[in-house]
Amino acid sequence: MAIVAVLFASLLLIGLLSSFGAPKSCSSTTTVTIHDEDEVSKLREENEKLRNEIARLRAEIQDLKSKLSALREGKIGWNETSTRTESINLEDRVRELSDRMQKLNESYRSLRMKYDELLQKYNELKTEHEQLKRKYNDLLSRYENLSESMSVLKRYRSSAVVVRSYVKEARDFLNTSTYKEEFYDWRLWMIGENYNSQMRGAVANRSIAKIFALMVERDLKYNHELYRKMLEEWLRYHPANDTVPLANEVARLFYSLDHRYAVPGKDEPNAELPLFPIELLAYGLGDCEDHAMLMAALYKVAGIRTAIVVVKDHTDVAIDINGSWIFLESSLHKSDQEDMPSGFYSSVTIWELQKEFRERWGGYPAYFVEVGSES
Repeated sequence: MAIVAVLFASLLLIGLLSSFGAPKSCSSTTTVTIHDEDEVSKLREENEKLRNEIARLRAEIQDLKSKLSALREGKIGWNETSTRTESINLEDRVRELSDRMQKLNESYRSLRMKYDELLQKYNELKTEHEQLKRKYNDLLSRYENLSESMSVLKRYRSSAVVVRSYVKEARDFLNTSTYKEEFYDWRLWMIGENYNSQMRGAVANRSIAKIFALMVERDLKYNHELYRKMLEEWLRYHPANDTVPLANEVARLFYSLDHRYAVPGKDEPNAELPLFPIELLAYGLGDCEDHAMLMAALYKVAGIRTAIVVVKDHTDVAIDINGSWIFLESSLHKSDQEDMPSGFYSSVTIWELQKEFRERWGGYPAYFVEVGSES
């Protein structure tokens, strides 16, 4: 019976080993690349020791099983006394092995728990890492966009400084006899000839548009080369190979010029007296018709058909884009009447200016006269 008990205990221990199974490796399909990798490596080493110890115990138990079978079948010599002693020793050894196996089992479960905790921590860190990586990539993309925008802004600001330097040439022109004879006196005569204070409505608006168109034409007769140099300097750093890009760059050049909006009753005579384009460039102060005429002059020099638009009590510009006239707002300024910031003129488009015109004046009849036309 003692031999059977020992054999049964051995078989039970073997069954326990079978159901327990070999400890699984602490490695995972997810590679640990964080600071916990050393701890994971340590757990792996301990796990390997446990596996080796369990394998040794399994071999020893198998050896005991073989001895018990041999004793039972009488394949080895023994007497009752020696058999009893041997059985007791085997039982003691089985108990010892069982205790060790239990401890190993507990150690393995503890290691497994540590590994699971570490894996959970790693997965949490990995998730956090992925979130931070996405945020980093988003910030990097935004930084690159901002960096590119800053580079573009710097180029436009540099160009603005260059074209504003032509203000001196404009001022020099105002000191010539040509200006006095061909501009100042001519303006008074032209206004007197073409505008009657009794005119109202459409007749008056068409007459005013005609006067401003003629002023642009007269200005270009003497200052075309100056505007051409400004435009050429601008396009050197902001090239345009089609009508719309060119129209956009002319608008950006125009708004880069340092001109404020003249307030009626405060900034006289600039707020009432129609200024030639060269005068607005020189003074840097004028109202809606003055801005419209300077913008029209620049578009005309760029080779784009241009017209002066009069709507209600306001003057703007129309340009021909691929066979269609679009109206542009030429008097956008900040609320304090100062020049538009560089962030605006470096990115403004004719479509934005068209939208501004429609929102402000789209509900009123518009009358325009093309610059350079015979009408």
